[in-house]
Amino acid sequence: MLKTEVVCFRFCYTLVMKLIFIYGPPASGKLTVAEKLSELTGIPLFHNHLTRDLVKDIYGDRLDENYRLVDELRFKVFEYCAKNNTDLIFTVVYGGKEDEAIFKDYISKIKEYGTEINFVELTANPKDLVERVDNNSRKRYKKLTNKEIMKDLVTDMSIFSIPFVESLKINTSELSPEESANYIAYKLDLTLIKAKEDNPS
Repeated sequence: MLKTEVVCFRFCYTLVMKLIFIYGPPASGKLTVAEKLSELTGIPLFHNHLTRDLVKDIYGDRLDENYRLVDELRFKVFEYCAKNNTDLIFTVVYGGKEDEAIFKDYISKIKEYGTEINFVELTANPKDLVERVDNNSRKRYKKLTNKEIMKDLVTDMSIFSIPFVESLKINTSELSPEESANYIAYKLDLTLIKAKEDNPS
């Protein structure tokens, strides 16, 4: 079997695209962990709100009825990166049955290009999710910040798990963002930027 060659500078190019698919409930630390992982590996971050907020800026309160545009923008990015063998870290919330069809569509279409998809499920204790949801760090994007809504969401945590994929599971109530990122890099055998600097050959 041909071993994947990795070259990581500002971007990461491989013989086959590697997609690190990080998902979990709101306030589970997806973006923070993904940013740390991107710093460690040099793999570009394509997070949930890059497309969601763009469409919300266009359609405002009509975001939900135009969410198909969010999905299409995401798939175009996945498709382009897959064709050009560019690794990506992606973050998203899986919302249960209502998202099942589009997620299966993402997966099947991306795999047509031979992409290696690694699923990482972040979770946290419900109490911590409620406490974190109005953190200032969440306000730079149009994220949920209402504690009462979050209290309702965490009554059934199972909806945030994707039942039809195998995932690396991390509880961010137990690991810091740095520890979580390092654990992901270790478990997925990702090349670290520092390692490339120490061994330039």
